Amino acid sequence: MRECINRGSDTGAVRCALAIALSWLAFSGLFVAAAWVYPGGNWLDRAAQGHHFFANYFCDLTQPVSLSGVTNPLGSRLAQLAMLCFGVALAGFFWLVPRFFGAPSRLGTWVRGLGESAVLGFLAVPFTPSELFGDVHALLSLLSAAFGLAAALCAVVGLLRSHRVARALGVVGTLSLVAGGVHAALFVRYLHASEPAPLIVPAVQKVAALLLSSWMLGVAGLTFSRRREIDP
Repeated sequence: MRECINRGSDTGAVRCALAIALSWLAFSGLFVAAAWVYPGGNWLDRAAQGHHFFANYFCDLTQPVSLSGVTNPLGSRLAQLAMLCFGVALAGFFWLVPRFFGAPSRLGTWVRGLGESAVLGFLAVPFTPSELFGDVHALLSLLSAAFGLAAALCAVVGLLRSHRVARALGVVGTLSLVAGGVHAALFVRYLHASEPAPLIVPAVQKVAALLLSSWMLGVAGLTFSRRREIDP
C-alpha cells in the first residue's frame, strides 16, 4: 500500500484501488458464507434461528459458540477471514483517499496515521470474541473506532475542500462518519447496561458499514476513472 503515498504514482494508486475492491468483494462473500452457516442467536433473542442482518452484530459471527449455544467452528473462521479482508480494504482506503484532497497538506498524514492505527486495532477485534474475552473485545472495538472516526473526520475535511467529485465523496464520508459516531455512542451507552442493547444498535452498525463501504468503493472507482482519462 505504501506506493499509494506517491501522488505521481498512477500505477500504485490503481493497484491500491484494485486491492480495495477485491478485498471488499472477498469480505462480502465470506460474510455471506459465515451468515449462512451461523446457527443462531443474538443479544436480544438467544433462541433466534439463523443470522438476522439487522439484529446480529458483525462480531456475533466470529463467536466459536453461537449466542444460541451451538458450536460454530466453520462460521467463526469464515467471519474472521471476512473481517481481515475488510481490514485490508480499509487500510488501502486510508492510504488512497488523501490523493483527492487537492493541494498537499498535513491532513493526508493524519488520515494515514490515524487510519492505519484504526486498522491495527480492528484486526484484533474478530480474534477476541466477547464471549471469551469480555471487555477486551469492547475496548479494542472502541479504540479502533476512536482512531477510525478521527481519520474519517480528517478525510471528510480534505475531500470537502477539494474539487466537485471529491466533495461528493466527502458527503458520503460525512454520512458514514455520523452513522459511525452514533453507533459508537450507543455502544458505549449500553456497554454495561442491565438490559440488552436495543435493535437500533446493531442496525446502526450495519448502516454505518454500508455507508463506509460505499465511501471506500467510491474512492476506488474514482481512481479507476481517472486512470482511464489518462490512458483512454
